[in-house]
Amino acid sequence: MTLSLLFSILACGGETPEAEPAAPAAAPAPAAEPAPEPEPEPEPAAEAPAAKPGDAEAGKVVYDQYCVACHQADGTGMNGMLAASFVTDKDRLAKSDDELLTSIRDGMTGSIGMMPPWGTTLDQKQMEDSLAYIRATFGE
Repeated sequence: MTLSLLFSILACGGETPEAEPAAPAAAPAPAAEPAPEPEPEPEPAAEAPAAKPGDAEAGKVVYDQYCVACHQADGTGMNGMLAASFVTDKDRLAKSDDELLTSIRDGMTGSIGMMPPWGTTLDQKQMEDSLAYIRATFGE
């Protein structure tokens, strides 16, 4: 066979050995999306300062009736000799409302003397009112 005959057979679709089919090209891997950033934790809400319990105006009435005899009108407790001074003992009013309300309710014993428990005489509101008056009048 001549070379020209071979080319014409091949050109016309003559049989030729089949080549192995090429493997399909691998599709490019999709670009990996960056992992979403975790949402930041919300900041804890700042707690509003606790409102002072009680009504200072109503507390003055309670203080004048039950507390003034020992703690005195000026809050000094006769310079701490008769009862705690709310004026000179700044640590006294630095205590939490809960601590002071417990002292009012349950009473106190100590080097100055004894404060009777007022929890059976005064209701919770009256104790809170008297504390509000003490803080408003003698606190800083």
